[in-house]
Amino acid sequence: GALLCEGGRCEVIPAYRVEAVDTTAAGDVFNAGLVVALSEGRNLTDAVRFGAKAAAISVTRMGAQASAPYRSETDAFYG
Repeated sequence: GALLCEGGRCEVIPAYRVEAVDTTAAGDVFNAGLVVALSEGRNLTDAVRFGAKAAAISVTRMGAQASAPYRSETDAFYG
C-alpha cells in the first residue's frame, strides 16, 4: 500500500491482495505506473492506485523486467 499526503490531508491507499512470488521489481513498477498515470493527467490518488495495480501484478511473476505488466493487463486488473 501507500500513504498519500497532499494538501495537509493523508490517505492510506491499500495494497491489492495477490499471491506474491517475487517482489524484486515491485517498487520500480509502482513508480512507473504512477508516472504513466500522472503523465496522462490523472489526479494523484488515481495515479497511486494505478501504480499499485501494476505493482500487484508484477509480484505475481518471477524476475524484474519480465514481471512488468503490459498496459492492457493493468487496465483490466480487477483491483
